[in-house]
Amino acid sequence: MEIIRVLNNNAAIVRGDDDVEIVVLGKGIAHGRKRGERLDDAAVIDQVFRPDSRHPVERIAAYLSDIPLDVVRCAALVAERAHDRLGIRVSQALILPLADHLAFAIDRVRRGIEMDYPLRWEVSQLYPREVAVGREAVDLAAARLGVVLPADEAISFALHFVNAAFASEGMAPTIHMTERIGRVLEVVSQSMGVTLDAESMNVARFVTHLRYLFVRLDADALFDDPSAELLGGIRASHPAAYACAQRVRYLLEMGGARLTEDEVLYLALHVARVTTRAETRTD
Repeated sequence: MEIIRVLNNNAAIVRGDDDVEIVVLGKGIAHGRKRGERLDDAAVIDQVFRPDSRHPVERIAAYLSDIPLDVVRCAALVAERAHDRLGIRVSQALILPLADHLAFAIDRVRRGIEMDYPLRWEVSQLYPREVAVGREAVDLAAARLGVVLPADEAISFALHFVNAAFASEGMAPTIHMTERIGRVLEVVSQSMGVTLDAESMNVARFVTHLRYLFVRLDADALFDDPSAELLGGIRASHPAAYACAQRVRYLLEMGGARLTEDEVLYLALHVARVTTRAETRTD
């Protein structure tokens, strides 16, 4: 491999044997090296990042040029935990944002900058498994890097895991989706007169349905083949759930979305399921 550019002592852009430029990391891998030199000792290479449609080589280099190797290694371990616990594929699309986030979080701690986490409640309620892995990430940072991050950093890590699960470009869609799911759960709880247990399997299934609903909305790929017989059956068997689904529809369409009648039917069925065993509200 030929060195194209040294990023820091532990990182360099090199031209691989397939003539593609990649970013390689390793302890002291680029120390004292210059452009045009050969780097053929595979034993010193710790991480390899290849460009793709979402991550051109310059973008990867920008991520990694200022991030210490130990932080990238820790981010890779966090990604592995996410894979083990959540089934999320370990990829550079996950490792790079995690490393970037971890580096900024460490910098904030060292500067004494406090961070607000406005979606703390929503994320904790909607994504408890992701938050649990986020806590493991905080523990890994303390063990591997000697930095005690705020406990609520688990919330930020959880959002990265949710984002990776849906392959979103950037965090904004994930944050927006989380806010919308929180509002939908409020409508269902108030409309149906129940208290939803965020840790129950029924609520977990309902949140999963909502996640995919929002993915279909964003992709303009909604279900749209309603059956008159099915529509009448759901209205008759679950009138309260259907009315609740219509309220959710109004809520979402106020934000610019357009739900099909088919989606409303599926939503009504999920509302009926999630509220069947929920605790009746007394307030």
